Amino acid sequence: MRSLSVKRRSFQFSHWSFMFAEIAVWSFVVLLVTGALLMLVYVPSMSQVTYDGSYGPLRGLLVSEAYDSTMRLSLEVRGGLFIRQMHHWAALVFVAAVVLQLLRMFLTGAFRRPRTTQWLIWVTLLALGMAAGETGNALPDDMLSGGSLWLMLSVVQSIPVVGAWATSLLFGPDFPGDQIIPTLYAGHLIIRPSWPRC
Repeated sequence: MRSLSVKRRSFQFSHWSFMFAEIAVWSFVVLLVTGALLMLVYVPSMSQVTYDGSYGPLRGLLVSEAYDSTMRLSLEVRGGLFIRQMHHWAALVFVAAVVLQLLRMFLTGAFRRPRTTQWLIWVTLLALGMAAGETGNALPDDMLSGGSLWLMLSVVQSIPVVGAWATSLLFGPDFPGDQIIPTLYAGHLIIRPSWPRC
């Protein structure tokens, strides 16, 4: 009788849907490793420099140091673009795995007691993963990140009562300002989800 209950319990915890948590953990490991490699080259500064890299159409134009380091990383560092893409896709897989884990927990009723704490941890991981993705999306200071900055500006300005104050705190006196990339870089490094618990 005891061996039957142990066998049933081991089968229950080996269901394929438990793989979502493991995918989230391993994609987070990839995020940490690739993020550490990207930190070696990326310069989080809005200071203007003259581009003199390998991309011809930009040569001689004024660009930010963040964009200059992103172009150098993508075009001149061996494997740099591959590492950037791995970081990007690992972030997407992480958020998708957390969403699927939450969906599995919701459909199986695993959000109820005594596992409410695990549910709240995964919901927090989803919010932190999305915030880290949004801050990381704006770091290259290219055209795509400009769209993210406009989205951030609109959301922050729409906060009742303190929206204008929060906008000036985040962006400075003008948009996009000189402090947004260093601020988002610091936020990207701070908003790192901790290890998910299965």
